[in-house]
Amino acid sequence: MGARLPCVYYHATRLYMGMKNSTKKTVFLALSSVLTILTLATATLGTAHATSTTSYSFNLVGPNTAMAQNTIPGTPIAAGDVLRLTGAGALDLSKEAASGGGSFTHYKPDGSVFARGLWVVTGFQSFTSYGGPSSGVQGGVLLVTVSIIGPEATFSGLTLQVSCHVNAPANAPEEGTTLPDLFSVPTGGNTLFHLNN
Repeated sequence: MGARLPCVYYHATRLYMGMKNSTKKTVFLALSSVLTILTLATATLGTAHATSTTSYSFNLVGPNTAMAQNTIPGTPIAAGDVLRLTGAGALDLSKEAASGGGSFTHYKPDGSVFARGLWVVTGFQSFTSYGGPSSGVQGGVLLVTVSIIGPEATFSGLTLQVSCHVNAPANAPEEGTTLPDLFSVPTGGNTLFHLNN
């Protein structure tokens, strides 16, 4: 049935406090990798920002949720599953670079938690600005490449869409954050872009 993302269980007993547990090692390595990637990406964008003409940051305002419309063969995604995302990031249009990340929780249709972990921006695809009333309140739609990092599996090369409806045209994607073709129906949450220049 494809790769299965297990739930992450956090135990406070002495047995699970050491690094001998393979799940703990996996989580530690995943967190270390994410921090390294974010540090390098932030350093790259920081250098780019010094010479950039247009850079933005974005926030998922509160948790954003999206639902899977269909069961995806070969994956643990079933119709009705919900993905909950939190996080933030930045992008520099002159360098076509993006960074960011946050946490995810994958819920089954009955509300049970299937998996938890992190998402990390690994590449820039496109950004369409809608403008806004101030530099701190901007609308637009962003497509970035992300990796979803669970305790025992990583899914790379996925597209994440962040859509904010400030000044949006009539045909704009719905407000929210989705993984198109996987969790493609926004079901809650807001987003916001900030013009940094």
